[in-house]
Amino acid sequence: MSIRTNLQDLENIALLFEDIKNIAVARLVPEAARAHFRQAEKEALLGVKSLLDAAIVRLEEDDSMKQENESNHLKQIPVED
Repeated sequence: MSIRTNLQDLENIALLFEDIKNIAVARLVPEAARAHFRQAEKEALLGVKSLLDAAIVRLEEDDSMKQENESNHLKQIPVED
């Protein structure tokens, strides 16, 4: 007898494991520790956000430098009447 597992079955199993983990954490980890871990997770995400913000700024600066360099390559030639 073969057992076929579809994607929905796998998602349901994953949700069950998530529920088991949440129950275990709620019973084994004190509330104060959970609060610290949540704050640490927030700080880690803010750190990633800062890295992304800095990368965006660098890209914008690169774009503006390219535009500036392109405009500097154009030379105005005075026309005499």
